[in-house]
Amino acid sequence: MNRTWSVGREKWQRINEALQTIRISNRNSSHLSCIRLNPACSDKHNLKIVSLCLEFLKNQIPFMTEAIFHNGYRADLINCYTHEIMEVMKSETDESIENKIKKYPQIFKIIKVKT
Repeated sequence: MNRTWSVGREKWQRINEALQTIRISNRNSSHLSCIRLNPACSDKHNLKIVSLCLEFLKNQIPFMTEAIFHNGYRADLINCYTHEIMEVMKSETDESIENKIKKYPQIFKIIKVKT
């Protein structure tokens, strides 16, 4: 089975739009569709991120983990095709997630994911 991404020009433009919101230093050290985990997070939190990433890999969806935006805020997982951020919630409250969401670039839709 050929696992090479066959991505059209329009999809690459969407991916590039997502990447433009992320710090250049973070784009260079975080390869597209490579998993980066935060050791300060719980195992349950990180395992949920890995599980989501595996689904993205199976479906050939490019993603970034631990992406840092220009304003310094960090997202757990970004689907670069659909401009969706997955925020994994373990001990965070809805209120703390809502405050975090306000700081994200407006091109993204936020999806809260329970562990």
